[in-house]
Amino acid sequence: KCVGGYVIKHKFDAMSREKPLSGVISALNQVCLMIKGRDRPVIAKKLRDEFGVDFSLLLRLLPNVSVLFPELISPAMRVEVGEAMNARSVCFTLLRFVRVVSSPRHPIMLFLDD
Repeated sequence: KCVGGYVIKHKFDAMSREKPLSGVISALNQVCLMIKGRDRPVIAKKLRDEFGVDFSLLLRLLPNVSVLFPELISPAMRVEVGEAMNARSVCFTLLRFVRVVSSPRHPIMLFLDD
């Protein structure tokens, strides 16, 4: 069988010291748009099960995740950028997202070019 992974190429800004994970976040935000055309219902259910009440954290980091939940996300639910998240929380949230959306059949390959 053919493996149908997600391949993302993104420009990494080495000069951005304020947001060291911005390249990774932007690339994973693109993955949300790729999923929309593939296994949207399956992935959406898995994300809902994994994140539960923490879904707003994911939505705050990856705004494009909203395309996976067109019926659930109203304009009122959109998260405003407020207080900054710490790096550990960001990493943990992104790790949980990657664990849900990737699999041996759908790996994520991320190329960050400087």
